[in-house]
Amino acid sequence: MSWYYTPKPTVFPAEDFNPSVDAAALRKAMKGFGTDEQAIIDILCARCNWQRQAIAEAFKNELGRDLIKDLKSELGGKFEDVILGLMLPPVNYLCKHLHKAMDGIGTNERALIEILCSTKQRTNASDCALLRGNVQDVLWPEHVCTETPVISGDCSC
Repeated sequence: MSWYYTPKPTVFPAEDFNPSVDAAALRKAMKGFGTDEQAIIDILCARCNWQRQAIAEAFKNELGRDLIKDLKSELGGKFEDVILGLMLPPVNYLCKHLHKAMDGIGTNERALIEILCSTKQRTNASDCALLRGNVQDVLWPEHVCTETPVISGDCSC
């Protein structure tokens, strides 16, 4: 038995998945006065990421609306942050938090280390290049030494 932690997924793809049905149910939950937050939770939290992306696409194609915009207008606070975070593809979510960690005065080094050092095992080469590009777009030479592997181009994913 190994003493290394082996991550195990907690959200599995839903069986009998139909993005059109889920898109219609989400629209119904947000339509009219008030929002059925429990319906949003039941749908989005029980779907894996590629299924949530398919729901957003169906929402746009079949209902002619942007699911993200509708969620932003209907939700608020930390609940909105969590649901919108669920709707992002994993690499985009990491990129968003890279920007947040480097935005403004000071840098959240702990967040940078957690994102950049933990992505090696769970991303492919194109995702790693996207993360590296985000770091290069946001960081200036005075913020980070050019010897840093992510900046110098050594992205060994």
